[in-house]
Amino acid sequence: MSAERATERDRQNLTPGELGKRGLVAVAVAAAVNAGVTLAADLAGVAPGFDPLSVGPVVFFTAVGVAGAAITYALLDRALADADRAFVVVAAVVLVVSWVPDFTYAPTLPGATTAGVALLALLHLTAAVVAVAVLTDRYTPL
Repeated sequence: MSAERATERDRQNLTPGELGKRGLVAVAVAAAVNAGVTLAADLAGVAPGFDPLSVGPVVFFTAVGVAGAAITYALLDRALADADRAFVVVAAVVLVVSWVPDFTYAPTLPGATTAGVALLALLHLTAAVVAVAVLTDRYTPL
């Protein structure tokens, strides 16, 4: 895969408004999905007392991460001929890197359980999947 510079003809050329709309939808959907999973886990007693699995931090960090993904996608869309392909690669790398503290640091926190740490990693995966699905050309607005 080559990272060719985009020409005017090759670029997807999403308008700032379209990029903003996709970014907001991605943040809202990812935050809602992760909040729902977190609430279900709390009701099931997966990791009581494990602060990273509280709704507030989950929604906040999901929103920050997906907003960062939207900015990254916007920059790639402006610079590369195949922004979607590049974004999928970047998202995959960032996802794997985001799992490092999940499996190295999170287990040392008070209230951590194996299921809680696994669920934390799953929340990163859901945010990444939503970001890729909504930000790339796979998204069709209603």
